[in-house]
Amino acid sequence: MKIRRALTAVTLLLAGIACHGPNADSTSRYPVDTTTIGPGQQLENAPGWYGDAVIYHIWVKAFADGVYQDGIGDLPGLQGKLDYLQSLGVTTLWLSPIFECDYKGPNMHGYDTTDYYAINDRFGTRADLKALIDALHARGMRILFDFVPNHTSSKHPWFTNAATRDSWYLWSPGQPAGWGLPWGGGTPQDVWKAGASGYFYTSFGVDSLADLNFYNPAVQAEMHKVQAYWLDRGFDGMRVDAVRYLCESGPGLQADQPDTHARLRIFRSLLDEYTTGDLHPHPGGDPAKHSSKIMLAEAWTNDAAGVSPYYGNGANEFHMCLDFSAPWAIANTIARGDATQVTSLWEFEQRTYPVGYQSAVFDSNHDNLISRPATQYGGGKAKIILAEALTLLAPGTPILYYGNEVGMTGQSGTDLNLRQPMDWTAVTAQAGQPDSILSWCKYLIQARKAYPALRGSYATLTTDVGAAQAIAYLRAAGSERVLVVANLGAVPQTVVVSGLTAHGVPSGGPVQAILGDLKGVNTLTGDAYAVTALPPFGLRVLYLAGSGFQGSLHGDLP
Repeated sequence: MKIRRALTAVTLLLAGIACHGPNADSTSRYPVDTTTIGPGQQLENAPGWYGDAVIYHIWVKAFADGVYQDGIGDLPGLQGKLDYLQSLGVTTLWLSPIFECDYKGPNMHGYDTTDYYAINDRFGTRADLKALIDALHARGMRILFDFVPNHTSSKHPWFTNAATRDSWYLWSPGQPAGWGLPWGGGTPQDVWKAGASGYFYTSFGVDSLADLNFYNPAVQAEMHKVQAYWLDRGFDGMRVDAVRYLCESGPGLQADQPDTHARLRIFRSLLDEYTTGDLHPHPGGDPAKHSSKIMLAEAWTNDAAGVSPYYGNGANEFHMCLDFSAPWAIANTIARGDATQVTSLWEFEQRTYPVGYQSAVFDSNHDNLISRPATQYGGGKAKIILAEALTLLAPGTPILYYGNEVGMTGQSGTDLNLRQPMDWTAVTAQAGQPDSILSWCKYLIQARKAYPALRGSYATLTTDVGAAQAIAYLRAAGSERVLVVANLGAVPQTVVVSGLTAHGVPSGGPVQAILGDLKGVNTLTGDAYAVTALPPFGLRVLYLAGSGFQGSLHGDLP
């Protein structure tokens, strides 16, 4: 079998057609974008800022309609909701793909790029994007774009133009034996589709997407150009799609290849040259300076060990990786009443991931991965709040998927179920309710931002009732210690947590409630502490050591 590729490898750092779907009405409604934007305002980012972030993941099409009144969310609509997002407490927005794409139907997703430099005409213009970035930065908030380097739409001009088609994509004269889907299973017919130059490779098994040839230096250079273009215009970083599949070495060698990691290290090297205050990266920049831009990996695998390589040595690949094991571990902890899966996951990551790693823990997402928490728990408010607590108070950077903060439903099985319009009626209704899901998400975010310990180290603690009935863990930073404990059962219980002094909690100090009621004794005696009368699926966040207690945010959920 033969795959045409460029023969030379990269040995040094390398320096809009809208296809309207059947739902488009007229070109006047979605005018051609004639705006241009130059390098934009850059927010000064402190080293490691992403460790303190609370990220809000927005499916742009579903969030807020503001420009064409067509029922499709867009950039001006999103900008109009910044007061809400800031009041929620999130610090960083991650936008689903906003660049020009082929499919414009009901489940428009944007991962089928037709122009990396143009804004999807349903979402507005480049000028709208600049206004949004500037408005966010004026509030001290940050923004990430979704970068899709693995593949383009098969309608992209690079694919339809013979000058680039043959060398910028992967081709074979036939459908070679031995190939299948890169994550396992499938047949050669799934990944090799008929095209103008034979059969082209598509890792996602659809003929509407064509994988780029990352062995071609011209492709690498163009992807770096795209990356730099949008970072220069003010984005604070990027979520990188399908990172496991950039390079294929042969049948069965289509994921997690050494060549893929080599390409990703070059991606990282470009980001590292954006030191605080810089606009465009400068070759030979001071390597001691920290990057002010970050990249977040979609290395989709439910095997936590499979994520670790995408951190590289902890400083030369991704700053953060999406933790695809976490939503399931949290869901199973609540649904099965057993904390072992989630605490084992967090311990495994601490024990095996490289120094400098930062997990990105999320509640659910846009893909057919897991149902939204409100659907998982049948609308049970206490369980939904507990799921959000275990996400927002987890070791790592939390990501809140739009609408989950008000208990939007969405059943996995069909992606569109998870991409429904934002429920702004629920936002209005819950805003004035102190025990609503929305209010509790605000309390949890406020607690995480106010207490360094809740962004610090993690240690699992033992309880007298065992992991099948409660979860308890300690977060620490400097001299500050915060205890998180939750009831995993449907009846109230008292939970005795032990092992405190081994983790730097001094005996004899006061116990103060950040969240939840403080019942029973309010001082520490010895190595253990009894958390009294925890409500069903209830949560307590207790301040055990330090000098930074800022008062109680709210009592137990009734």
